[in-house]
Amino acid sequence: MRWNLAKRIGFRFLFSYFSLFFFTTLVSLIPFTGPLLSRYDALWYAAVVGLEKHVFHTGYEMYLLDDAVSIGNTPFGTLLFFCYLAVALVATIVWSVLDRKRDHYERLRAWLRLVLRWFLAITMIHYGALKIIPVQMPYPPPGVLKMRVGELAPMRMLWIFVGSSPAYESFTGLAEMLGGVLLLFSRTTLLGALVCFADMVMVVTLNLCYDVHVKLFSLHLLFIAALLIAPDFRRLTDLLIFNRRVEPSQEIPLFAHPWLNRSLQVLVLLFGLYRIGTGFQEARERYAQWNPPQSPLSGVWSVEEFVVDGKDVPMFTDPQRWRWVTFWKPGSISVERMIGSTQKYPLSLDLKARRMILGENGRSAFSFQEPEPAVLILDGRLEGHRTHAKLRKMPLTSMGFRWIFDPPPEMRE
Repeated sequence: MRWNLAKRIGFRFLFSYFSLFFFTTLVSLIPFTGPLLSRYDALWYAAVVGLEKHVFHTGYEMYLLDDAVSIGNTPFGTLLFFCYLAVALVATIVWSVLDRKRDHYERLRAWLRLVLRWFLAITMIHYGALKIIPVQMPYPPPGVLKMRVGELAPMRMLWIFVGSSPAYESFTGLAEMLGGVLLLFSRTTLLGALVCFADMVMVVTLNLCYDVHVKLFSLHLLFIAALLIAPDFRRLTDLLIFNRRVEPSQEIPLFAHPWLNRSLQVLVLLFGLYRIGTGFQEARERYAQWNPPQSPLSGVWSVEEFVVDGKDVPMFTDPQRWRWVTFWKPGSISVERMIGSTQKYPLSLDLKARRMILGENGRSAFSFQEPEPAVLILDGRLEGHRTHAKLRKMPLTSMGFRWIFDPPPEMRE
């Protein structure tokens, strides 16, 4: 079957572009190729810096993130993307002239499809594992919780929004993991690509709308999922729109011998299982590092009442008045005053006696009660002064799942 001219040219361009895009990833799987990849990266770095200096004159600094020579939304990564496009275009022209008599590239397309499927699978598995064990968007720490919403960059807002609900983050990770695992099997490639496409539509939308710096990379993943769906697009429209009978898809074998095709499929599956294991291992290590044991009173508490030596100290009247109290790590407490300064104390907490001692000299000690959820009453002495304080826990850290919504009075108006 002869491909038409547009299809042949389009395939040559896609193959040339993705050969550049995947080169580092594929070669890194071969042992002892580190020096080769270093020279390859150095060549591209010199080319991009030289083009910026002598041709484009963008004025941006050509820096690398994590020393990675890769496509991204940095000035360097964006120029590298256009360089890849230009090289792929030249390669397509040369290829089309030298190989203009070929009818089709069915076998080569099957290899490209395998690499696209493999790359998308391991990427979705990696990010899925980092969300199932919620560490990609970690739970908001105290410093972030006390910031005003207007001070947050859009990307930081997105991270807080997702990280504040670990269950939601895990659910999105399960969806990404499902798509990646389905791509490991040739029979479920179409279903996996559809799941990944749906996942990546949401990811790309969030990246574009919340100014996340991996827009280009996520667009590549979305495009790869679309390429995997494309051969079955007519079958899908016949089934889902026109309600027609569809025939099974035909897979082009990569090798003449069936055992070689089966062996390759086993290798893809084993590598996928390896990536699942390493992804969860990385996620567990991050979770243990970022989520150390916390205080039983863990959270950020607003100081609603503050009485010293029998005199009420209203908010904003005394720069030394307590504004926020944070319990986060066991054995410590952090107090932020109205003036903005923060004082950290060693904390000795006796849950049975409902007492706490701040500092080491014993001059600051309180008994505490929790008369209602998310409310803490402190009575005792602060640096020798009789002190009473009423604390209310920040809602974002104190509200769990609720089926019945009972809004506060200000929301009922």
